[in-house]
Amino acid sequence: MSFKRHIDSHGNYYELNEIKNSIPTIFIHGVGLDNTMWYPQKEHFHNKSVIFYDLLNHGQSIGGYKDLSFEIFSNQLFKIIDELKLEKINIVGFSIGALIAQHFTEKFYDKVNKLVLIGSVYKRSDEQIEIVQNRYKNAVNGASITIDSIKRWFSEKYLNDNPQVYDFLYNLLERKKDEDFLPAYKIFINSDNYNINYINFKMPTLVMTGENEVGSTPLMSEGISKEIKNSDLYIIKNAKHGATIEQANAVNNKLCKFLF
Repeated sequence: MSFKRHIDSHGNYYELNEIKNSIPTIFIHGVGLDNTMWYPQKEHFHNKSVIFYDLLNHGQSIGGYKDLSFEIFSNQLFKIIDELKLEKINIVGFSIGALIAQHFTEKFYDKVNKLVLIGSVYKRSDEQIEIVQNRYKNAVNGASITIDSIKRWFSEKYLNDNPQVYDFLYNLLERKKDEDFLPAYKIFINSDNYNINYINFKMPTLVMTGENEVGSTPLMSEGISKEIKNSDLYIIKNAKHGATIEQANAVNNKLCKFLF
């Protein structure tokens, strides 16, 4: 894989493969992770026009933001595509990345050619909100939520059969700095307070999640798909939150058919 690596004038880190006269697809990672979570997609789409970037306070992008918002994250993405002089983009967003993709599309819908939302939350119940709020409180109080997260994202059998995946994610999640992670995690926890107006979501959209997801359930993806008229729903078999890795072949094949 020969991706160009770049830090732009705003301090945003991204890796890209440029193909002329092709609409690029931008991948947005999850909270506490960085662009490296997309390694199965980087390998699969290495010969396509793709961009993988790090969110603010994540990876190699500029950090130090004590307060973050979906507007700030949306503006980060806009600055990247503006500096690259991109007229249209496809977006693939995962988890908080899927939320950022939706908030970005609400504001800059004329820039979005196709939209993919993977593992997005939507209208969580009071019980579901309480669960994630308790998880956030534990993180604020200094407890590590890494092992719990990995076990929640993957099947036990997959982790036993693929210890290198466990090690990769454990090291990635443990490297994060609390002062950078917690402001991003906070807006993910409180995302239900930020309503999205779907009226201008007229672009082809693919909404997907794992069939065994407990945090971003199939019911949530079904709700999003109903909000977006020109959308398809895909439930990934034998997958939880880590579907882009555990069921990479199924996800990549679906993405390929939809985007290219």
